[in-house]
Parts: sequence; structure tokens; C-alpha cells
Amino acid sequence: MNKLWVRLSAAFLIVAWLGIAAIAVIVNATTEHSFRQYLNQRDSSFFDAESIARLEAYYAQNGTWAGAEELLPGPKAGGGSGTGSGSGGAGQGRGRLGGAQALLVDAGGVVVAATDPAQVGAQPDAATLDSATALHVDGEQVGWLVQVTPGAQALGETEQRFLDETTRALILAAVGAALLAVIAGGALSWQITRPMRALTHAAHDLAGGHLGQQVPVQGASELAALAGAFNRMSRDLAEGERLRRRMAADIAHELRTPVSVLRGHLEAMLDGVYPLDAEHLAVAYDRTIHLARLVDDLRLLTRAEAGQLPLEKTRIAPADLVTRALDSFAPLALDAEVTLEREMAPALPDLLGDADRLQQVLGNLLTNALRHTPAGGRIAVRVSRAGVAVRFAVSNSGEPLSPEQTAQVFTPFWRAEDARARDQGGSGLGLAISQQLVTLHGGRIWVETGTDETAFIFEVPGAA
Repeated sequence: MNKLWVRLSAAFLIVAWLGIAAIAVIVNATTEHSFRQYLNQRDSSFFDAESIARLEAYYAQNGTWAGAEELLPGPKAGGGSGTGSGSGGAGQGRGRLGGAQALLVDAGGVVVAATDPAQVGAQPDAATLDSATALHVDGEQVGWLVQVTPGAQALGETEQRFLDETTRALILAAVGAALLAVIAGGALSWQITRPMRALTHAAHDLAGGHLGQQVPVQGASELAALAGAFNRMSRDLAEGERLRRRMAADIAHELRTPVSVLRGHLEAMLDGVYPLDAEHLAVAYDRTIHLARLVDDLRLLTRAEAGQLPLEKTRIAPADLVTRALDSFAPLALDAEVTLEREMAPALPDLLGDADRLQQVLGNLLTNALRHTPAGGRIAVRVSRAGVAVRFAVSNSGEPLSPEQTAQVFTPFWRAEDARARDQGGSGLGLAISQQLVTLHGGRIWVETGTDETAFIFEVPGAA
């Protein structure tokens, strides 16, 4: 099964097996080595230090093991006791060893003396020599002293049985640990991958068109971060789809009104209801101008949002921008009985931007302010320095925007309630276009409201 939780479970099992196998091998080897050392030390304790020293002194004096039989501890064949000065010490050894036999093996591995003469000339195996007591003269090994007891074969079986039982216990422990690793690893893997399964199901639903799907933010930090990112993406997609549908509906609504007026006038003139004169043709012409402006604004907004609107940047003096904007709006403000004010801070830095686009931003803000300023009101343009940027503020007197309106002012086709009339309101794209143009210049735009004033403010970085 190509499942992540299955792979994680298998990984846990493999790691557990490798760890258990390594521990088993180390423990088994250590146990066997330690047990053999214990046996060697136990066996060597049957030979007292005096007997070993006597044999080593004999070889140092004679340079050979010939005649060393009398120095071996343990009974000789025939059971007689030795006599003489040497035999006294040997007799003590024999009494302590009881029925044990002693072998003296030279450096070549051949038995040269034994309490049982039948053993002379034999060659003990390596395992026997490993458990023997080494004899040294002047730092050089000259032979071994080997003990052979009647129960030696039984002792070997006991040793092997002990090692076999130890190995069997390790195998059983490995099997038990492996089963525990499978159970624990499976449960842990299932728990770890649960957020991913929920995320997978939500992604399938999202791909099927169910936007806005949310998953619980849980699990490890990486999975929680992934779930949070998915939730944000899902919300953004749902919001984008909502805005797309709303914008499509708004575009259809905006186009329907001028198209309906244009069609009605043309049909009336064709049917003879209206005369084919300049007055009625002017109405149709105005509708075509309105349609062209709406199409141009949509195209401009789309290109600006996509970052594909080219800017012809030059050095611009802020005072020149404000002067041109106010001069063009002075006649409109005079007709609306609205006062225009200007306030410029000294020593403003130049801007590096597209003069026509920035002029368009100021024009859109002034148009919006003029539309919402009652007769006898005022519109003020204030320019100041904000760090390395230049700040433009276009404020107008009149009823301020509510918090709900403030949150929607830069939404395409949105209009305040008092400007809903299509013949008085604009296309509803001016503020959205202004926001995109300011963003393209590396600046930002926002709105602030007071008790009797609304101000649209934007900042543009100054020229380096």
C-alpha cells in the first residue's frame, strides 16, 4: 500500500529491528566473552600461585620441561604421593584438586607432562588453551598449565546451554519488541498522518469547486503551518471567486443601462417616434461615450491589477501636479459652489513617477470629493513630507463615510448611497484604479474620516 502511514510504520519497524539486532549481537557477544572469562578465572583458581611460580622457576633454571611431571599438582596415575621437598608442595595441590588432572603444554601446543601419562604427546585444541593458565619466563610465554576434570564435558554443555538460553531470550525479546514497534508505530503513524488525510480530502473538495474549505490546524508545527496556509488559500480563492462574480454582475449592470438607453433612442428614431435630429442623436452619442469610458476604465484596471501597465517615469515636482489638478477642476468647483484650497509644505522632494498617471489619481480623488461635497462646502489638497515619501491628502467637507463604507471605497463599482444614481455617479472604478496606480508607484492609499470631513490620502516615494 502506497500510504504514508504504512511507510512510517514500516520505517519504525525497520529501525526497531536494526536496533534490537545490534543490541542482541552486542549483548550475546559480551555475555559469551564475559562468561568465558569467568570460567577461565574459576579454572585458574585451582592452581595456586606457588605451583605456577614453581613451574616457571623450573623452566627458567633448566630451559626445558623434561622432568617437570613431579611439579604438577593433582594425583598421578596409580594414585601415589610424591616425596621430597618438591613433592610436599605438589601434594598440597593434589589434595586440593581431588580427581582433576593437570596437563603441562609447551609453547608449541604439545602436552609434555601430565598427571595422566596417557595424555603426553597430545595436542589440546584452541578452546582448551584459551581456558588454560599461561606460564611466562622473562616476559615470554613458555607453555600452559591445563586442568582437565571428569566433569569438564558436562561443564561445556552447561556453558552452551546458558549461552543458548541467553540467545533464545534475546530472540524472544526482539520478537516482542518488533510486535510492540508495529503496534506503536502504526498508531503513531496514523495519528501523525491524520491532519494530512483531512487536508487531502479538503483539497479534493476544493478542486471540485467547493471553495472556502477549512481544515483543523493541528498536528506537528509543519503540518499546522501547512493547514493554516491551505485555509488562507481556500479563503482567498473563495473571496476571489465572490469578487469575480460580483464584478461580472456589476459590469453587466453598468453596461446594461447605457446600452438600453442607446437602443431605446435608436429604435424610437427608426420607428419614427423620435425625429432623427441632433438633439436625439446627441443622447445616443453620449451613451457611446459613456460605454467607451467604461471599457477604457475596465481595461486600465485589469492591466494595473496584473502589473502590466507601463509607467513612463520622470522627475516630477509635487507642486506642479497639484497646480495642474486644481486648475483643471476650478471651473467645476465654481459651478458647484465649492471652494478649492491648497496647502503645500516647504522643501518637498521631487517624485520619480508617471506624471499622467499620478495626475489621474489626483483627478479621480478630486472628482470623488466634488461629487460628495454639498454647495458651499470646501475641498482641500494638502501636500506634506512623510519620511522619504511625499503625502497627498484630498479632503472634502460633508457627511463622513461610515466604517462599513470606508471598508468598501476601493472596491470596483462600489458607490456610496448618495451617489447611486447612474446619471450622477461615475463608473465606480475611479478609486479602484487610483489604488492600483499608487501601488504601481510603490506607494499606498487609504481613507480617513472625521466628524464632518472625509480625506483620501496617498503616499508616493520621493526620487532618490
